[in-house]
Amino acid sequence: MFRLFRRLFRSEEGSNLAYTAFIAIPLIGAVGVGTDAGRGYMLRAKLSQALDSAALAGAHKTHDNTEMESDVRQFFNANFPAGYMDATITGPTFSYDSDEDKITVTASASIPTSFMRIFGHQTISVSASTEVTRQTNYMDVVMSIDMSGSMSSSAPGGGSRISGARTAAKLLVDHLFGDLNTSELLKVAVVPWNGKVNVTVNGTPYNPGSNNTTTVDSFTNPLTSATQNIVYNTNHSPVPLLSAPPNNWSGCVYARFKDNGVDDDADHVDGSVAHANGDWVAWEPVGAEGEPKSPGVCTASPYSWDECTPCLNKGIYALASNKNQVKAYINGLTQPTGTTNIAQGLMWAARVLSPEAPFTEADPDPDGPRTQAIVLLTDGSHVRDYGDAYKRRLNTSELDARLRLIASNIKAKGILVYTIQFANGGGSSQEQLMKDVASEPNSPYYHFAPTSSELASVFIAISKHLSKLRISK
Repeated sequence: MFRLFRRLFRSEEGSNLAYTAFIAIPLIGAVGVGTDAGRGYMLRAKLSQALDSAALAGAHKTHDNTEMESDVRQFFNANFPAGYMDATITGPTFSYDSDEDKITVTASASIPTSFMRIFGHQTISVSASTEVTRQTNYMDVVMSIDMSGSMSSSAPGGGSRISGARTAAKLLVDHLFGDLNTSELLKVAVVPWNGKVNVTVNGTPYNPGSNNTTTVDSFTNPLTSATQNIVYNTNHSPVPLLSAPPNNWSGCVYARFKDNGVDDDADHVDGSVAHANGDWVAWEPVGAEGEPKSPGVCTASPYSWDECTPCLNKGIYALASNKNQVKAYINGLTQPTGTTNIAQGLMWAARVLSPEAPFTEADPDPDGPRTQAIVLLTDGSHVRDYGDAYKRRLNTSELDARLRLIASNIKAKGILVYTIQFANGGGSSQEQLMKDVASEPNSPYYHFAPTSSELASVFIAISKHLSKLRISK
């Protein structure tokens, strides 16, 4: 018996099996930990993806916390469906920082383990957080709004066209500013127009006694051919004038174009333009000869016809950064009248965006990237009127050609142009004209809005296109 036990003790048969059994326990544990860790990584990646989508969706509604919460949950649930990996979800929760225009969305999730429960770990828990900042960089936006007489007509679906335009314009302002009333990054302007543009600063009454002159380099007046070294200024407009306005000046100026067969068009640029037949260093005020006369006839040699557009009672709202003030101005757009000169409305919108005189509210050297855009709204097509050229009127094809030229020059400067044909489609030729004017011939740059409700949707779509979003973390 003693010899038997001694022989068994000295035998090495079966030792490898014992060693293998000893090593198998930690090896299986390591494989199990790796498997569960991989599942945890997949869970966190899916959670982060769902949060990113939810935050981006919610950021579109940062001016409305209720809508933001709804969109956050809707997009999170769509991207992290119930039952995924048998996960239990806590959240998502969100917070909104109105000062930085930033939304933060957080959630956590847990799943049962497969192998780690051998070591007493029943679940794996992960969490993730996403921040999204609505990034507008620096942005200057001008709304160029048709105030011709047809805008007082009924819009399909109810209400007047101008009422629908006011509602839609305020929606764009609300969306761009969000919860902020003022923003160092955003400036908004409004240019109302009909056959003319009132170039005064809105809200400032005219005081003829405060008019003065400014000495400039000698130039040839393109209207009189006389040599001149002064321009005229009023107390309520930054626009220099070639002659002193009358005491009852309404605030409109003639186009800088004589329609005389000579290349002396200066309407497509901002400031001074020198030509062989005269230098356009300023504008000529529209006096009584260009305003309606009882019973509604404008008379000026060599033309006389039955319709003439009065100067609007609303001046330009120049670039500014106050949401409530620009909305209050929009509320005052209530008296559409006269004919339609889209070219004038677009050109003065571009001048408002330019840092060069006469309007200088645009920063000539912003600290960072800047987007400049014009949102042009009209419900009709060009109509001939006194003052399309200097004391002349052009036919509609000439006006269309000038509009295309002006739009081409504006877009060449990098300014985005959105065009909206509202209520009245105007036919295929008008549709093509507005597509040519826009930065691109399709959405988001060109739109046809047949009703006021669709117009509101268009303005929201444009504001979303302008509001660029970025993931900050």
